[in-house]
Amino acid sequence: MLYLGTSFADATLYGNIDQTYNSTKTTVGGTVTNQQTSIGSYQMGDSFLGVKGEEDLGGGMKASYLYEFGLKTESNATPTNRQSFVGLSGGFGALRIGKQYSNAFMNTVSADPGGATGGRGALYLYSLVGYDATSDNPLRQDRGFQYDLPTFVPGLKLGFTKTFGNSNSAATNSISGTETNGVKVGDGQGFSASYSSGGLYAGFTSDTAKGEDILYTKLGGTGGTQIGYNAADTETNKLTTFALSYDLGMAKPSYMTTKMSAGTATLKTDMFALNIPLGAASIFISSSSGKLDASGTSDDLKMKGMQYGVNYALSKRTVAYWHAGNDTITTNAGVATKTTGFGLGVHHSF
Repeated sequence: MLYLGTSFADATLYGNIDQTYNSTKTTVGGTVTNQQTSIGSYQMGDSFLGVKGEEDLGGGMKASYLYEFGLKTESNATPTNRQSFVGLSGGFGALRIGKQYSNAFMNTVSADPGGATGGRGALYLYSLVGYDATSDNPLRQDRGFQYDLPTFVPGLKLGFTKTFGNSNSAATNSISGTETNGVKVGDGQGFSASYSSGGLYAGFTSDTAKGEDILYTKLGGTGGTQIGYNAADTETNKLTTFALSYDLGMAKPSYMTTKMSAGTATLKTDMFALNIPLGAASIFISSSSGKLDASGTSDDLKMKGMQYGVNYALSKRTVAYWHAGNDTITTNAGVATKTTGFGLGVHHSF
């Protein structure tokens, strides 16, 4: 028998269930184009189920593993692979091989009091989520390894990442179609550096990837209009992130910035946020701005967003919450797409 949240036969079963009543509305040029209310599992992160464990190999070395299934608990959807990796750690540092969260995402989400929720208004998520239907990259990176150096200075963490493409020739890109240029689509590398001391956190990441259309996004979420800059499969795409926060006790202000480039185009976002704890409750607000610069072409976009919410801890594992937000994306021709939304839900982890 397996017991949730407890170790059994070198394995720990863990996860969360998140269910939300949510509502979204999208207008284009002032005309409503999409309006929906539903039950979802994304306001505080998708529901998931995972198993993880480690083995002491002696001599200060350990082996570890993790496999995590993404779940759509509101429907009969097929589970997805969120993470799956094996690792070794010791005096040399830590090495993890497989699919795992990118350092870029972990850095930016550290400064987001909304926790990368499904609500509108967190514009940096356009840089890190959902540009390629066949991959989670750069939110999670497929076919790669992450290496964390040993700790030389207390609070300082340094790491390197390497990812490998799935093809050497006739590479298939989900947006631009089949290519025969021999590009190793998805090949990339990156590094990260962060420092944490007391209430201070500062982090920087830089990643590159070959031949992926990173500047595409969907207005209005899944099923919305796909727009953006079509990066050629031969181009190298780059993502940098910087995050800064300081926990004052009575409040935690934070800032982040992301910049993606593909060929001559860049997508830059900035976020200022504040989280205020009030006993079992906490309230937060964030304001974002962004711009897709495609050298004055029709692909140019201006972006702005806001997100706010309340979390209430019913226990150490159960949180009730209300999150809301909006974002507006305006094309070079002056056409504005505005999406507003809110979610009222309960999140339980085990």
